[in-house]
Order: sequence, then C-alpha cells, then structure tokens
Amino acid sequence: MSVRRYKVLVCRGPECGDRRDSRRVYEAFRQTIESRGLGDSVELGWQSCFGRCTQGPNALVREIQAGEPAFAFAALPGPRGVTALYNRLDPLKAQRIVAEHLERGVIVRDLIERPAPLAGPTELAGKTGPGER
Repeated sequence: MSVRRYKVLVCRGPECGDRRDSRRVYEAFRQTIESRGLGDSVELGWQSCFGRCTQGPNALVREIQAGEPAFAFAALPGPRGVTALYNRLDPLKAQRIVAEHLERGVIVRDLIERPAPLAGPTELAGKTGPGER
C-alpha cells in the first residue's frame, strides 16, 4: 500500500498574515509535521490568498495525486473527500489537522466553514460610492 502524500498551504495574505498572524499557524504545522515524522509525506508552503479573508487564518490541505509533478504553479483541487480548506486556525487546530487529516486521512469537518455570503442588493441599498452623497 502506498503512503498518502499531502500538500498544506497556509495563507499569508495581509488579513491572515499581518492581522491574524498566520505565521504561528504555519509554525505549528511545521513543528507538528516534523515531530510526528511526516516530513517525507507532507509538503508545507505558503499561499498569498484564498479569498476567504474574514475567515482566516486559512490553510488548504490536499492529497497529492500519483503522477502529479513535484512542482507546479497551480494545481486543481483534488478529488472530493481528500481536499479541505480549513478556517479560523490557531496552533492547536493546526496540530489537530496534522493528527487527523495528515496521519489518518480524515477531514476535520468542524474546522471548515462555508464561504461568507456576498452582499446582495438589500445590503447594498443606501450605500454610496466615492464622490456620491
């Protein structure tokens, strides 16, 4: 049986990185991956933004598929059930993701939120743009 391989990308955009200190989340992933001996099966990196700033810090965990190039500028999400975008992370949640998702292959569903709804016409009513009164 082959060993599952994963890629973990932690957001470092201005909201997640500067305002919500995603570096602590990244360091928790790095230390936990190392202490559990998963360095050969997990790639850890940074992502500039996932577009879910209000729910950050965020991290994408996806399984690396067989035959996938070791380096790619972008890759499509993996099959459903092996990819998760985790939200509102802190170091303890990162440790939990390593133990459950990266070691056991089980997505930690309670750490995933739906995207925040976009503002609709009702929410935009009465708001003015630049130069308007």
